[in-house]
Amino acid sequence: MTRRIIYAFLKNKSDRKYVGLLSGGVGIFVNIILFIFKFLVGTLSGSIAITADAFNNLSDVGSSIVTIIGFMIADKPADKEHPFGHGRGEYIAGLIVSILVLLVGFEFLKSSFEKILNPTPLAFNIYTVIVLSVSIVIKLWLGYFNKVLSEVSSSGAINATSFDSFSDVIITSTVLLSLVVSKFFNIIIDGYIGLIVALFILYAGYNLIKDTISPLLGEAPDPELIKNIIDSVKSYEGIHGVHDLIVHTYGAQKTIASLHAEVDYKTDILEAHELIDKIENEVSKKLNIVLILHMDPIVLDNEELDIVKFKIKEALKKYEYVLDVHDIRLVDGKHKKNIIFDVVFSNEIKPKDVGCKVHEIINDLHKVLPSYDIIIHVDNMYSYY
Repeated sequence: MTRRIIYAFLKNKSDRKYVGLLSGGVGIFVNIILFIFKFLVGTLSGSIAITADAFNNLSDVGSSIVTIIGFMIADKPADKEHPFGHGRGEYIAGLIVSILVLLVGFEFLKSSFEKILNPTPLAFNIYTVIVLSVSIVIKLWLGYFNKVLSEVSSSGAINATSFDSFSDVIITSTVLLSLVVSKFFNIIIDGYIGLIVALFILYAGYNLIKDTISPLLGEAPDPELIKNIIDSVKSYEGIHGVHDLIVHTYGAQKTIASLHAEVDYKTDILEAHELIDKIENEVSKKLNIVLILHMDPIVLDNEELDIVKFKIKEALKKYEYVLDVHDIRLVDGKHKKNIIFDVVFSNEIKPKDVGCKVHEIINDLHKVLPSYDIIIHVDNMYSYY
């Protein structure tokens, strides 16, 4: 039923802002209904617990508003100050909601400690039990609704909103459990249970913040996307290899990738350019990205170069931190021919150690290629798969 509602609303709506509008709109509606219901029951029954929980639901409306604003910002088109669009606004919304979850955890931790230090019997009230039970069911559905929506849209912000609802379910359930145990067993356990739950919420809040802040800092691209880009480009006749893939994301719907594609240096320049343009257009549409290719001409019919390539690759096999070797070429020098090529080191190699590693490799290569001068350029590895 929930999935049908989501798919029915999002059908024929390509703009991602509708995901935020759906999540935020449903959240505002549900929390306002809960606030009115709890406030009326709390006022009529004289229950402070229900009235306090009503205002907790009113504060949850703020999270839903943040979600809507974040998605509306993310949907804004590119402008002079933001040429790649505002897609990361969605991540900021998720970060704010994650921080709110963390604050709930800290507040619950504080109140739990106070209850442990100053335990007081809980007043069992049938109205309280009914209202809390109804609240749990509704919030459980709201959390599930947003969880499904986050899976459909692959949105970290909606996932954070989902856990915000689930944390309310957990907190309200502990209150209800404590009431029942206090009533029938005369044991005050709410402080201890609350402490465990608070730690769980804090841990989950930390993970949510980590997940939402990671794309803002520039996380590694999806390995499956990397593989699809490389395999797609290499599948074209006339492409003999690829390297130096860099992927940037500017929100969930804006991915820009640049890649060096190797072509035979004998290929007519116009034909090669036409091939590159074709690959850019077709792969961009296929993978829903913006692909920018740099054409690298390579020599395929030089026996001397082939021998040099073989010896270099064999010699470098023992270096586990060397991830890739490319652009191997021979250039005439004053006294000897120069072998020039690029290597990619693992990120485990610290910048201060790069020079020593390069020197070590050059010394080893001189043993198998003594009649050449060797020049190595070190590239960074931006994409793993």
